Amino acid sequence: MAQQDFKKLNRQMMIYRIVQSILTGLLIVLAIVFQSRFTSLHKPEQFISSIVVSIVVQLLLLYPVYRLAWRDAGVEIEGSAPKLSVEQLSALRKKRLIGDLWKFCGVAFFVVFVTLVPDAKKASGAPLVLASTIFSFLLTCLMYFQCFNFSAKKRIRLL
Repeated sequence: MAQQDFKKLNRQMMIYRIVQSILTGLLIVLAIVFQSRFTSLHKPEQFISSIVVSIVVQLLLLYPVYRLAWRDAGVEIEGSAPKLSVEQLSALRKKRLIGDLWKFCGVAFFVVFVTLVPDAKKASGAPLVLASTIFSFLLTCLMYFQCFNFSAKKRIRLL
């Protein structure tokens, strides 16, 4: 039996770690920006409310994101097997496309939601909704990358 080569998967996991670091930095910067914005609006309690809403959204999305990351890690591990047939490559390509479609739909949802939030001058709760949505998006991305790396490491150990 031929040994699987996880070089590409290890590289992908390293890239995901770097992306996680960047997203964490972006999350911190945006938290500081939103906190100062809420303070300037004399509503500092809305900053904590936006964080609480973001955590609740994360709890709701935890299982679906974990399942997607588990599935994507499995596809990458299956793809690292040597001498795959044309049918197997076709099936893996289809699985990757479906996973990418799910990720695209998630990103598109957040982008559309953020762009459709009315201006703060028109709606007083707009900064709260905007902050919660952006925090949820960044936390969801972080959660996906962490779940992917965890799932890939776990699946590699099981082999």
